[in-house]
Amino acid sequence: MRSKRFSALAEKVAMPVVLTLMILGLQIARPEARLLSGENIKTIFLQASVLGFLSLGLSFVMIAGESDISFAGTLGMMSATFTMLVNAGLGYLPALLLVMAIGAAIGLVTSWMVTRFGFSAFIVSIAVMFMGLGIERSFNEGITIWMENDAVLSIGRLEPGGFYALGWALIALFALALFVVQKTRFGFDVRIVGENMNAATEAGIKSVRIKIFAFLIAGALFGLASATEPIRYGGSIVGAGQSYMLPALSACYMGSTMFKPGRVNIGGTLVGALFMICVSNFMTLLSLQYYFTPLMQGLILIFAVGLSCFKTRRTIRQVKI
Repeated sequence: MRSKRFSALAEKVAMPVVLTLMILGLQIARPEARLLSGENIKTIFLQASVLGFLSLGLSFVMIAGESDISFAGTLGMMSATFTMLVNAGLGYLPALLLVMAIGAAIGLVTSWMVTRFGFSAFIVSIAVMFMGLGIERSFNEGITIWMENDAVLSIGRLEPGGFYALGWALIALFALALFVVQKTRFGFDVRIVGENMNAATEAGIKSVRIKIFAFLIAGALFGLASATEPIRYGGSIVGAGQSYMLPALSACYMGSTMFKPGRVNIGGTLVGALFMICVSNFMTLLSLQYYFTPLMQGLILIFAVGLSCFKTRRTIRQVKI
């Protein structure tokens, strides 16, 4: 009995332990990088804010059994919208709420096509992604739109309690999402719908409504990420969303190798997103060539999924096409 319990525990925490040991190994091998210094840990959480918000939104949709990579196109569109609104004199909070509402509206349209007409969520989100890219280019004409409001830009530098405000926001949102998914009826319904649609229907769960809410939450979080991106980088960078698509997917898939192996889960997604940023941050600290970052991230993802499959003989749930 004890061996079974130990095996089950090891299955859940093996990957986080391995990732932690890898980070410690990197720090020991190159102490001059100061990867684990207090200041750099603050920076890692700051850098992870946009990727974290995107990955969290994607996690809700994937837990519900669907997929949504529309943010690869809509993030740039909504970032440009946010930047233009702020430059036009609209305050940070009204601009943020408006962009999050736009994101939720996009999620609503996507979910409507998926649940009402039975379209593939993957294909619909790709179509929305391309439309978002087109609208973004009509806004910025291929040129970065710089933010002119110093007060809004300063939000990215705020350090309440000695920790970046965006880092606190990332932690708070993941904690709230973990509570919702694990401790509320809505979270239970989302998990059941994603794992077994027929069982959910027989249990009286309104599966269509649950999927719609999952897309709405994801869209709002994509909007939050879109409003965070210009604050982090000083403006709306052309095609910014495309650079986040694979890291966000990787964070969710890496997260599905831990805590609840074989299933996308909130805690795992946070660890996955932070680890992806850690790798990028470490490469930057060592002043290595830019191509080392995606190379290492890809190798680590293969290792993570391979370790999980070898240990549990399970396959990670694939994106539905």
